[in-house]
Amino acid sequence: KIAEIDSLSSGSITLDAEADIILDADGADIIFKDAGTSIATFTNSSTDFIIESVTSDKDIIFKVNDGGSSTEVARFDGDVSALLMASGKKIMLGAAEETISGDGTDITFEVGSSGDINIPANIGLTFGDDGEKIEGDGTDLTIAGNNINLTAVADVNIPSGVGLTFATAEKIES
Repeated sequence: KIAEIDSLSSGSITLDAEADIILDADGADIIFKDAGTSIATFTNSSTDFIIESVTSDKDIIFKVNDGGSSTEVARFDGDVSALLMASGKKIMLGAAEETISGDGTDITFEVGSSGDINIPANIGLTFGDDGEKIEGDGTDLTIAGNNINLTAVADVNIPSGVGLTFATAEKIES
C-alpha cells in the first residue's frame, strides 16, 4: 500500500493514493474550513448523510463542465431556502423527453411524442386566488369562474350530434 502526502512549493497539499481515500470521523462530522472559518460540513445523522453550508445565507452550487465551460446547473440557495435551477436548465423526469424548465419568464412542461401531462381525477388546476378552476373527475370536465370568456381566432367547433345545453332546459344541437 502506498499513500503519499506532498506539500507543494505553492503551499498546497496533494493527497495521492493507489486505491480509495477514506475519511473516517468518529465524531460524525467532516468539517471544511478556510483560514480557520467553517464553511461546510458532511455529517452522519443516524446514517443519513447531511451536506450543509454553515455560513449564513450562502449557497451550495452544482456546476458541470459543459463543452469545456464551467456551467452552473443548480444551487441550494441559503438566502431563500430554495432549490434553484439555472435559467434554461431542465429537470428531466423519466425519459429525456419529459422535462420541466424555466427561462425567467415562462415555465415549460415537455413530454415525448404523443405524451400527455396528467392531472389526477378530482385535482383541479386553479388560477389567481382560486376563483377560476379547471377540474376533471374521469368523466366530466368542469371549468368554473365568474365569467368564462371564450376568445377564438377562428371557429369554435362542436361535433355533429353534440349539443350546447343551457341550464337543463334549452339545447342547441346540429
